[in-house]
Amino acid sequence: MRYKGLYIIIIAGLIFIGFILFPNLSFYRHHANYKQFDVYSDIEINEAIYIVLDKAEKKIISSAIFDPELDYKIFISSGFNPYTIFSPSLKDAFAATYPIINNIFISKTEIENNLVHRNAKEDNERSLSSVIAHEVTHKLIENEIGMKGNRELATWKKEGYCEYISVDSKLDIKKGIKKIYLGDNSFSTSYDYLQYRIFVTYLLDIKGYTISSLIQTEFNYQQLEKEIIEYGNI
Repeated sequence: MRYKGLYIIIIAGLIFIGFILFPNLSFYRHHANYKQFDVYSDIEINEAIYIVLDKAEKKIISSAIFDPELDYKIFISSGFNPYTIFSPSLKDAFAATYPIINNIFISKTEIENNLVHRNAKEDNERSLSSVIAHEVTHKLIENEIGMKGNRELATWKKEGYCEYISVDSKLDIKKGIKKIYLGDNSFSTSYDYLQYRIFVTYLLDIKGYTISSLIQTEFNYQQLEKEIIEYGNI
């Protein structure tokens, strides 16, 4: 009897792993294949998905580390609950990507409106095409530098580059700097991601780094931030 609890935990863990490995056998039974994308959904997928994927692809291929040989498994949800089941630690995020198996889970989605909602009170909407591009760029980084390198890479570099590739509008870097350092400095994660994007945009577009040299170079974060603030004339 003393092992009963352990057995329950092991069985529950195996069930969860099975869900993560093969979500299309449980909730996500509707499928569409297009170019490099395998899209699964818990409800019927309408033809608007092809427009969304074309927009996502346009962003992805702009990356210097784009790999046309990679395929992507994307699981979109019609509500928060299915997404939360598969991404409990990131239930308030727009999406989550599992390394190795490379399953991309996306929160509550409106395909026809190219929109994703996250379960939060603010900064809770984003285009589906940008979310897909962001998550795929995570995979491109891992593919470029390996699992160990990706795990050790600074968060601001990873998230900043994913934002650099995925966003829907060009960044006015000086306006962005002022928003971060002269604005209300909200504790929303969107501010963190904007700051990371500013850092990466500054290094790539202003200082002339490549994504490879950005990854390989060790930066003093505080010194880099000071340099960026000076560039923004703050």
